[in-house]
Amino acid sequence: MTISDLTREYGKIEAPELSPEDAIKKYGSMVRNAINEPERTKYGTVKKLVEILDAEIIIRVKRIEEIPL
Repeated sequence: MTISDLTREYGKIEAPELSPEDAIKKYGSMVRNAINEPERTKYGTVKKLVEILDAEIIIRVKRIEEIPL
């Protein structure tokens, strides 16, 4: 899947009324930034892209210590 494909799919979710070309114009740079710099992207954007890719995010904790509540 290319960035353009991913952007088209994102557009279908966010703004189904947009044509694929308009979705690329509107969301292209945001999707590219989410892929290239996910740490600077809103979680919701990354979550939607992960869902489009039928993927999952896994967090591994390397250091476990008790946290008082």
